[in-house]
Amino acid sequence: MRILTVLLVCLFAASASAAPGDFHYVDTLQAEVREGPSADAEVKFVIAIGRKLVEFQRKGDYMQVGIDKAGGRDGWIRIDQIGPTDPDGLTY
Repeated sequence: MRILTVLLVCLFAASASAAPGDFHYVDTLQAEVREGPSADAEVKFVIAIGRKLVEFQRKGDYMQVGIDKAGGRDGWIRIDQIGPTDPDGLTY
């Protein structure tokens, strides 16, 4: 139980320290990028695992991101579909 508590505290601390300008990576096979921060918002496009993102802001369970090397494309993605490291295991 103590280990679980420590892991949860570390996870919360890592997510709480994220801020605009931070880089993240898609860590699910495919992630929907939406017009707004809601499951009801229209899907703009779908991106694949490993795509590098830059954080703009957060609202609830969503993060507004810019898509690296995608010509200025941006949108909202669920926070549980991203992580701090590239899925190939490298930290940038």
